[in-house]
Amino acid sequence: MRRLLAILIALVLIPFTPILSTEYAYADGWSGPQSTIVNRNGRKVIQLCDQGGGCRTSTPFFMALNSQSVPIGENNWSYFNYQAQLAAANTGAAEMNVAPMLQVHLNNTSDAFIDQLAGKLNQLNPRPYLMVRMYLQDAPPGAEPMRMKDLQGNVRDDTNGAGHPWTFNEAWLAYQEQQITRVLTRMDSQYPGRVMSLLIAYENGGEWFYRPYGYHDTTNKMLDWGAPDLCGTGPDGVRVCQLYPWTNDSGTQPGPRGRHSFYLDDYSSSAEAGFCAWSALPASLVPNCRSATPTERNNAVPGQSPTTSGASRGTVLDPADINSLRAAKYHQYMSARNVAAITRLLAKAKQVTGNRILTTVFYGYLYGLRTELGTSGSNDLTTLVNSPYVDIIGVPHSYGTSRSLGNGFVQQGPPDTMRLANKLWLDEDDTRTLLACAPSNCQPIPFQTATNLWDSIRLLRRNLMTAAIGGRAIHFLDLQGYGWFGDPARPTESETLWGNLQSVFRAADKIQLGGANAYQPQVAVFVDDVSANYQPALTPAGENSYAFASDQLSNLVDDLTRLGTPVRHYLLSDLTKGNLDLSAVKLAVLPNAYAVSSTVRTAIDTKLKTPGRTVLSLYAAGYVQDDQAASTTSMTALTGITVAKGTGTPALGQNYSFVGQSGGPGYPLTPWFTVTDPGASTLGTYQAGGVSLARKTIPVTGGSWTSVYAAAPKLSLAALRKISEDAGVHHFAPVGDTVEATGNMLMVHAGSTGVKTVRLPQSMPRVYETALYPSDVEMCRNCSQLTGLSFNTGDTRVFRWTAPPRGNFELLTGSTVEGWAVDVDLPTTSSAVAVYRGGPAGVGTYLGDFPTATNRPDVNSYFGTTGVHCFRFTLSGCSPGTQIHVYALDPEGGTGDGSTYLGARPCT
Repeated sequence: MRRLLAILIALVLIPFTPILSTEYAYADGWSGPQSTIVNRNGRKVIQLCDQGGGCRTSTPFFMALNSQSVPIGENNWSYFNYQAQLAAANTGAAEMNVAPMLQVHLNNTSDAFIDQLAGKLNQLNPRPYLMVRMYLQDAPPGAEPMRMKDLQGNVRDDTNGAGHPWTFNEAWLAYQEQQITRVLTRMDSQYPGRVMSLLIAYENGGEWFYRPYGYHDTTNKMLDWGAPDLCGTGPDGVRVCQLYPWTNDSGTQPGPRGRHSFYLDDYSSSAEAGFCAWSALPASLVPNCRSATPTERNNAVPGQSPTTSGASRGTVLDPADINSLRAAKYHQYMSARNVAAITRLLAKAKQVTGNRILTTVFYGYLYGLRTELGTSGSNDLTTLVNSPYVDIIGVPHSYGTSRSLGNGFVQQGPPDTMRLANKLWLDEDDTRTLLACAPSNCQPIPFQTATNLWDSIRLLRRNLMTAAIGGRAIHFLDLQGYGWFGDPARPTESETLWGNLQSVFRAADKIQLGGANAYQPQVAVFVDDVSANYQPALTPAGENSYAFASDQLSNLVDDLTRLGTPVRHYLLSDLTKGNLDLSAVKLAVLPNAYAVSSTVRTAIDTKLKTPGRTVLSLYAAGYVQDDQAASTTSMTALTGITVAKGTGTPALGQNYSFVGQSGGPGYPLTPWFTVTDPGASTLGTYQAGGVSLARKTIPVTGGSWTSVYAAAPKLSLAALRKISEDAGVHHFAPVGDTVEATGNMLMVHAGSTGVKTVRLPQSMPRVYETALYPSDVEMCRNCSQLTGLSFNTGDTRVFRWTAPPRGNFELLTGSTVEGWAVDVDLPTTSSAVAVYRGGPAGVGTYLGDFPTATNRPDVNSYFGTTGVHCFRFTLSGCSPGTQIHVYALDPEGGTGDGSTYLGARPCT
């Protein structure tokens, strides 16, 4: 997010939907592999099929190297070469199923640099598959500058500073299509057979979002907020530097401090014209159409003239006020422009390569952008995910508590949305390892918390296993190019680091989602990318904006990682998809469902409000529906609990009676709400008076569901844990510990030191500790908990359990027996079935063991296995009516998990 990369770029466009077939003929001369996302052991992985050669699947863990670095600029390739070779050597072992892949951030897109880079890559052994990360920093003649406007109406070109220089006019887009064609074609010719993906980068940090920027009158440059030389003198005569949008104005009149010092994108002529031509523009905004002003984008209360100072008057833009509706739609339009540009450019990449490469983009920072989220252009993830031209979406992991041991590895968006779409979520891991500072007297650089080898290993183990179990991709980024993941001057530490990662790679390949005792997470968050557009642009909660913006999403997500149970993250719009399986979910969380359409409300009613489930809704849940006037009636319809607006502006501190704690935001909000439902049970009250947290059981067909409504953000961790316990959620570890689990794999990352008990969801045949040792260590058999486990804060321990074989006795035609059997613990191994005539084992006559000797593609596809798992054989002496009993055998024999009875059928 807040990166050091030297990219100064920007965009805006009239939304464009590419009309291209996804079934391309292979591009003439393209030599790279056919790259696809497939199912392996139930997880999404990358499959690479060389032209004229074989295919291999790869757990998507790889190294990312930044050639936009000082060493490369000085023609020092030592860090680059060493890390690339180290990564290739340590991911090359066949048993790890990690193909040597490498992402490279191009220093520039010139043919000369591409040729130089290809020369370096061709010297590596093995030659890694390549993801090209390309910054769209160049502009053609006729490119239109991005334009930014402040609350006073001042307009600046964003072409000389920290911002986003060029908007999305046709000249810019066509030029970037040409650049993509040239770069891919050149790289394929110079580095043949290895280019497998393209990542396009633009806007802030190359990550496709806008931020408010300040302006330096002397240098005429746009400045990022918090810049030391971003200064202003307020109405009180006091000069303040290092300004942020929520910096106090100390007055009610316009002043050069705080929000008055910041500019918003995009007011280029093509952007403003595109808004009025936008197909999603409400009819009420068509007459005398114009763009929304920065003041309108920062105001939220209808029926009043915008305040002279431009201060936000509420946290939600209310469609009852035409200017607030215009502001919300302008925010939404900015996101649609971004997505239209991304999909058009990635469609070109597909076309150039004959649909052989995977396309990648950074987008969807719903948990990470905080106050700038509304204006970020990062709020149309739904459309981007559904595009056939997008395969991988990624973001760096959180720059908050996630950087420290004892906390969870927190993503900045909803990764499970991508899995639902049969695509990949990519976590960028730019951990500052011990190699980021001097070998002695380490002086940590920004965001560095690991200053020794062991802490570096522990952080990376946590990150890798969280991503692996969650079904995500991850790459390690040496952001500054100085060998954060391998320093040639420090080979012992570098090789020890990678040697430990090898154990994690091996463990990740043992994740199985298809076992009979496979676990599915029971808590799911549904974050809304539409509601973010309905929030003010600079100061959604006045001078408390940063705290509010952090509490409503970022801090909540941080706390949920320490719940002691895994949590899945989806877009709210995913509820409208037919393949979303919520059968295991006991607690659904709606953190920001403020502006919810009728279509999504219907999905909430039918998918979430079902017998036995608890739904936790927060703050202004349901406040706006279909761009009608915001109302508490609409909130009640969504939550099932009657609420009312509060009066005055009290600080919203709370007492949570059901956990014996106090908490909540220590600041006021407009609007704020109280629960007035006599049928709801009180769980918490405002210290200023009124019910702030309530629970209600609501009948539905077949039973009842439970609504829990929190009228203000910032629930305590203890409150969240108790709500989940009351919902019947299984907790593996104590509150404060981070847990990731799915299928047969469990990770516990300790938030505190102590001897702990880890509770399994059921009795498991065998449990092993993995990812820490060269070989797995058996912990217990037929056990439902692991006791006496010692943890230090920040320790990560990983466990896997086995499952009995699975199968199906499908047919008995005459005397021919057919079906399938598989042991998901050994997904590539054929097995066998035992057959008895006239009764089950111990009663009937044993006829022998029969191997699985025929391929079953449907079985392999379902379980993500690769072995031969079909049995078909003919029995002798099978008279009509005789019962034949079949058992699937464990290939591990007596050391395995026994056999599984597949049933009986009569001979015919």
